[in-house]
Amino acid sequence: MKRLIISLTAIGIACALSFGQSSREKWTAPARAAAKKNPVTVNDTSIALGKKIYERQCLACHGAEGRGDGPVAAHLEKRPGNLSSPELWEQSDGALFWKVNEGHRPMPTFKRIMSDEERWPVINYVRTLAPKPAALYQPKRESKP
Repeated sequence: MKRLIISLTAIGIACALSFGQSSREKWTAPARAAAKKNPVTVNDTSIALGKKIYERQCLACHGAEGRGDGPVAAHLEKRPGNLSSPELWEQSDGALFWKVNEGHRPMPTFKRIMSDEERWPVINYVRTLAPKPAALYQPKRESKP
């Protein structure tokens, strides 16, 4: 019950803070935060835990597939980020972790809502929502003399 109240409070805060936000702002993590390494191994266990937490804390705005089309999204002035875009791979785990920690209107600050042990698995799960760009799959070719 307590988690439900916290989740609903976070959604309410997100809605209240959504007014007056420019949709063209670029949200970039500081270099030091972006360089932070994910201490949680990416495996089935961490992804499953991340999915469970995502469904509880993030789905209302970001949607089941991370497209920014959750049931609350329609009520926000600024659409939540699309976590299913391959562009997500341009950001480091540290950058994503910083963004979850700090929030960005209308997204609330999750460092007070979730522990580090909850936020890192969410990063691992969110990575599964976005296909890797083809460039990441391309093997390096040897150059011919």
